[in-house]
Amino acid sequence: MPKLTTKPADFYSEANTLDFVMRQFLSQHVFITLGLIIKSNGKTVDVKPMVHNMTGTGRKIENGIIYNVPIFRLQRGNSAVIMNPVIGDIGLIAICDRDISSVRATKAPALPGSKRTHNYSDAIYLGGVLNAEPQQYIEFSDNQINIVSPNKINVVAPTTEITSSNSITMNSPSIILNGAVIQGGGGNGGNATFGGTVTAKGEITGDGVRLSSHIHGGVKSGGSKTNKPE
Repeated sequence: MPKLTTKPADFYSEANTLDFVMRQFLSQHVFITLGLIIKSNGKTVDVKPMVHNMTGTGRKIENGIIYNVPIFRLQRGNSAVIMNPVIGDIGLIAICDRDISSVRATKAPALPGSKRTHNYSDAIYLGGVLNAEPQQYIEFSDNQINIVSPNKINVVAPTTEITSSNSITMNSPSIILNGAVIQGGGGNGGNATFGGTVTAKGEITGDGVRLSSHIHGGVKSGGSKTNKPE
């Protein structure tokens, strides 16, 4: 970046001189800025810094694209929140003090890959700011947690358990249970109440008695039908 125009006031005193020198030094290094996602590659992005440099006369110097920038991910061991950036996202770019290429390649402590310092090549994308209002999100409110999505939500695990001290409510026009259903076990076992018709393709058994095939003793066979239940 060309040096900014020097003003006479910059050298009125030793303090002004040192201040000018430091400002010139800092203007040639990058630390943290806003970037626009140009391409998302999963674990890396191509990002373009959004705050332009300028010449000493104030003319804009267009920024180039920084390629293959690693993204920050909230992770612990092999557990993570995966939310990869998309094209058009705006977020913070942090620029490391030294060349991180060797550490990126080996994922182990290493000497700097070169003598460069505070260079865009050593940027890390930290995450989004100044973006559109989210349509799917997890919200931690004062008295509840909201999980909102306009699309399908999948929960995949060998065992899934939901524990509630008061009640569980499921609101849906249709609820499909693919698997055996066992009710009444544990300390919260109780009765089952249905507000509509119960239809079963298989057998229904109550207290060891089959609904579709049980018989009654003490009844004489004949051609008449029984009365309706009372």
